[in-house]
Amino acid sequence: MARCLESVRALHQKIIVVSSGDDTETTIVSKAYKATLIERPNSLMLNVNKNYGFSKVTTDWILNLDDDEELTHEVILEIKKVLGDHDTSINGYWIPRKNIIFGKWIRHGVWWPDPQLRLFRTGKGKFKEAHVHEYVSLEGKTETLDASFVHHNYHSIEQFLY
Repeated sequence: MARCLESVRALHQKIIVVSSGDDTETTIVSKAYKATLIERPNSLMLNVNKNYGFSKVTTDWILNLDDDEELTHEVILEIKKVLGDHDTSINGYWIPRKNIIFGKWIRHGVWWPDPQLRLFRTGKGKFKEAHVHEYVSLEGKTETLDASFVHHNYHSIEQFLY
């Protein structure tokens, strides 16, 4: 989680962490990065808590990341550029995701470029709360960034199988 929060710090925005409250490390790391920590009971449908976190955002844009993901320097620069352009016709941006599995970047199949709708205007997007791995449902026009972010996915065969 620290890697994730460290990577978003360069955007100089408010950070909101939604946690089930049963993880001491999450509390410690959130405080270290001056993130707003919202504790809620864990839901089998993770997107319920994500949508709740979205409802607490007071800025114009939401960047949604999981704790095993991080921004690259290149995508930070591109995010700053598109947000600085003030193009009001765009409500969201798809960002290519590099999946690191067993320590290696998987560059083929469904693993790359694996675009994710992770940057969107506040109030314009949310999860449907129907499945675990679903996309944000968004009102309006989207574009795709060139730069990617990183997902530190499976670390072991056991984790992959279960």
